[in-house]
Amino acid sequence: MSESSSAASRDQGDNRTCYCELIANHFTATTPLNGGRRFYKCRHYETNGCHFWEWRDEELPPHVSMFIHKQKLSLNALRQERNNLRKMVDDMVGGKAADVNNVSLEEKVSNLEQKLKRWKRLATWSWILFAIFVAGRMM
Repeated sequence: MSESSSAASRDQGDNRTCYCELIANHFTATTPLNGGRRFYKCRHYETNGCHFWEWRDEELPPHVSMFIHKQKLSLNALRQERNNLRKMVDDMVGGKAADVNNVSLEEKVSNLEQKLKRWKRLATWSWILFAIFVAGRMM
């Protein structure tokens, strides 16, 4: 059986069957020369000697592969920066940054105003009770 007919018999649309008759895993290359290029590889590639490995896409021009690779590096750097900023917000707020996004500024102001009113009432009643106590002691 020739190699081309063997490869055609392994082709199942978007899936490939490897030499051990399993559906091969699908990956995307992240190397500078093949960044973004997709390929198939047996899930037991390193362990059982199947060694099935096949490109899914045509080879990309080098400048396109390098562009994809650089964009992936930029994306990873932005994700890292986002995570660092979330951690900083968490540290400043004392909770999860995601919770901060769910509460509007108006709700926060309203909650703080209600707390302030309660504290003012408590302080007023404390002074009234203190004045009654002092007046009672003077009599």
